[in-house]
Amino acid sequence: MSSVSRIIAAVRPTLTSPARAYSTQTADAAAAGGYFKVTQTRSLIGVPKSTIKVLKSLGLGRRIGRPVFQPHNASAAGKILKVKELVKVENMSGSIPAEGFQRTRATKGYKVVEKM
Repeated sequence: MSSVSRIIAAVRPTLTSPARAYSTQTADAAAAGGYFKVTQTRSLIGVPKSTIKVLKSLGLGRRIGRPVFQPHNASAAGKILKVKELVKVENMSGSIPAEGFQRTRATKGYKVVEKM
């Protein structure tokens, strides 16, 4: 099964529900449906501006290899299909793992020993 058909199969139950302008799902309700773990694998060099905007709306575009978690819904699936050549997608069930909340910072390269 290709990655596109897996994404569509995961979102199909939400595609048949009545459309709303804004989602009223809570985080717990979205966790019950599962998440997409989306990881950027390719650079944005030479990509059209519209594609860059879609990637930034997914929460990507800053670092290659950093995962973000999107709930299973039609808007997230549409965005993923727009940038499918630039990202790797995995289906996750249950709640978001701890790695989704951790953001690591690079070391400064120096250490403050003493203040004057």
